[in-house]
Amino acid sequence: MGYIQDPDNSKKQVAVGITHPHQSFVAVMSSTERTASKAVKGSMVYDTTDTNLYVYDGTAWKSVALS
Repeated sequence: MGYIQDPDNSKKQVAVGITHPHQSFVAVMSSTERTASKAVKGSMVYDTTDTNLYVYDGTAWKSVALS
């Protein structure tokens, strides 16, 4: 499967050939940008400052263990 840059958001990639109205993506940003963002429950961010993946649970960002 290939990915292309979203024409509406340079920090987002979308899968080629998959059309689904509820596509998910992982945003890439710094810790400062992540904590200042107005996230909704289920938002995902790869934090370039501490190189961790985070999911917003509706009240706080939770780090996801990567192994």
